[in-house]
Amino acid sequence: MKLSDAFHETQKEPLCEVKVRFLNIIGQEGKNLSVVRNCDMLKQYCEFMEIVFRYQAELKETPTTDEQKTCYEKAIREAISKGILVDYLTRKGTAVINMFTDEYDYNLDMQVKAEEAFDKGVQQGTQQKAIEAAINLLKLEVLTPEQIALAQDLPIEKVLELKQQLTVQA
Repeated sequence: MKLSDAFHETQKEPLCEVKVRFLNIIGQEGKNLSVVRNCDMLKQYCEFMEIVFRYQAELKETPTTDEQKTCYEKAIREAISKGILVDYLTRKGTAVINMFTDEYDYNLDMQVKAEEAFDKGVQQGTQQKAIEAAINLLKLEVLTPEQIALAQDLPIEKVLELKQQLTVQA
C-alpha cells in the first residue's frame, strides 16, 4: 500500500511516494514480532486487545450499546487488574469505551477538542480575574484573607500566598 492512497485528494504524479508495509501485531503472529517484544507499551496494547476480543466473543450477534459498554468495562477492569496499560486505562477508560462503541468522527473530535480548549481558556481567564481582584482587596486591607478567598472562590492557600508576595514587594 502507498501512503498517498490514504489521502482524499490524489495527485497524478506525487512529489514523494512512500510505500508502507503493514504488520498485524494482534494475535499469535504479532507476539513474535521484535517490535512488539521490544516495546512494552505495544506489548501491553496487544495484551489488552486480546482481553477485549475475548469479551467481544461472548457478546450476542447484535448486542445493545449497554451490553457493548459492559463488555468493554469488564475488559478494562481485567486489564488494570493484570497491570496492563494501568495509567492510560485509569485516566482514559471512558474514551476507550467510546472509541469501541461509537464510530469515530474526525470533525466531531476536533470540535470537542476546540470546545475543551476554549473552556480551559475561559476557566484560566476567570481564575486570573479572581486573583487580580484578590490582590486589589488585599491591598485595600478591608477584608480578611478568608473573606477574600470566599468572595473570589479561591483556595485560602492561594490568597495567603498572594498576601505574602505583596508583603515581600512592599
